[in-house]
Amino acid sequence: MRFAGVDPGSGTYAIATVDELGEVIDYFEVPTNVVEKDALRLVKYVEDERPYLVAIPSGHGLPLLSTRELTEKEFGLLALADPWGAGHLRSFLRAAKMLNGFTVPGVVELESVPEARKVNKLDMGTADKVASAFFYRTMMENFVLLEVGTKFTSLIVVKDGVIIDGYGGTLLPGPSSPGALDGEIAYLLCRFSRITKETIYEGGNSDLTVALALAEYYSRKLDVPIVVSGKRKWEVPVGVKMEFKFKEAAVGAALIANAVGGGIMRRYVEMLKSSGTPLSHVRLKGWEEVTSSIETYWSRGMVQFTS
Repeated sequence: MRFAGVDPGSGTYAIATVDELGEVIDYFEVPTNVVEKDALRLVKYVEDERPYLVAIPSGHGLPLLSTRELTEKEFGLLALADPWGAGHLRSFLRAAKMLNGFTVPGVVELESVPEARKVNKLDMGTADKVASAFFYRTMMENFVLLEVGTKFTSLIVVKDGVIIDGYGGTLLPGPSSPGALDGEIAYLLCRFSRITKETIYEGGNSDLTVALALAEYYSRKLDVPIVVSGKRKWEVPVGVKMEFKFKEAAVGAALIANAVGGGIMRRYVEMLKSSGTPLSHVRLKGWEEVTSSIETYWSRGMVQFTS
């Protein structure tokens, strides 16, 4: 049997196919702008691989839902934006319903992460970061994964074979993201302007001081190695760095499909035990209004968010 995984990069979508033994048997990339304009073409490429099961791009993640179960509400939860708006992820998700596929959870949905670490957090690491961690999990049981990309920086902590903590691309400073917002700044923006996707995806800081401090803290505390991945990994002065001819997240997603589909990687499937949604752990005053609006508007086919 063949298993496929898709990594939704900002520049390219990477598609990997593995066999029952987890060996990579095919890999290719498609420009992301092509996916946004013609997602059906990419779905056809994936279908041509004849996979038994596909781990689809899952944004902020949902716990192993079949593509047949996905509605506009789930599209919105995965992208955290209006499900009917433009965007390569939403375009692909609509087209992917014809695949025998499933969603991959984000870090915040994983049951191995203690509840206390999830409170008032959402972006602890998107589904593609879980896929990258799964890829390295097939090589080692304990590590800190520091991913340093061209736009975002993230960190995933793996202990005893499961993810126990994470910091996503909008929590850590990165080339595109300013990182976690000061509460007073968030208040003033909402009072006199507004917070949009551009607010959290622009005005970044390439300095790696915060990310390195966190990685080294966990490495010392847990006595585990730091693994560094991403296009900017050679800028990082510490950690183990490996070279591959593919994106780790794409192959990791294919290995997740192998695990869920009963292949050799099923020995690691416990790493994927998950529940809830990206919105399940926010406890801030007024958050119930947000979730109620999402339920009302996304379920009824009405647009509520402005990106």
